[in-house]
Amino acid sequence: MDYSMDGSVFATAGKDRHIRLYDSHTSEIVNILRAPDFHHDLSLTSGHIRRIFALRFHPSEYHIFLTGGWDDSVKVWDKRMAKEARCVINGPHICGPGIDIRNNYVLTASWVARNALQLWDFRTGNLLQDIPFPASQLQGEFLYAARFCTDSVVLAGGSGTFSAHAANIKTQEVLGEVSLSHKAVQTVDAAPSGQAMAVAGVGGNLHIAELC
Repeated sequence: MDYSMDGSVFATAGKDRHIRLYDSHTSEIVNILRAPDFHHDLSLTSGHIRRIFALRFHPSEYHIFLTGGWDDSVKVWDKRMAKEARCVINGPHICGPGIDIRNNYVLTASWVARNALQLWDFRTGNLLQDIPFPASQLQGEFLYAARFCTDSVVLAGGSGTFSAHAANIKTQEVLGEVSLSHKAVQTVDAAPSGQAMAVAGVGGNLHIAELC
C-alpha cells in the first residue's frame, strides 16, 4: 500500500490482483481497478495477471502510481482512469517492495540472479541502465526491495547476499553495506535527507545506518 503525496487517497494491492483506492479521510473505497478475467482477451494495459507485491505513488504527480508483481511487468496507473493502465514497463520480476520513483526515473528490484537492480525512464518506459549489485556468481542478486536515497544514490537488498547495499548510480560506486547475517533483506527505506537508511528482514532483524 501507499499514500498519494497530497494525502487525499491511499491504495492497496496484493494476492487477488485488484487495486483498491480509498479516501484517506473516510477510509471508504472510491474505486477498484479490477484484475482481468482470464476467460477474456488480455491486453498490455489490463491489470496484473499474477500477484502484486509493490505499489508506489509518484512523488509529485499525485494522480499517478505504479504497481508490480510476479507477471514481469510494472504498470503505470492514473487514479482518474476507470480501469486501464496508462503504460507498461516490461521485464521486472517484483517479489517485494521493489519499486520506487524519483523525478522521471523508476527504480526496480527484481528477484533474479543477474541485472536485478535497474533504472528506467518513467516517460518512455525504456531501460536506462543496469545498476551493479555486489554478488558472487554462486549467490546471485535476488532482490526484494529498493529505494532512492537521493537523486544519485539508491539502496537495495534481498536474499542473494542477505544484505543491502547503497550505491551511486552515476559512478556505480558501492557506498555501504548492511548485512543481516544469513537472513534475507525484505524491505529497505531511507530518510528524506538520504543520510540515514533502514534495513529489515527475516527473523526480526532491523538495522539503522548512516551514509557518510
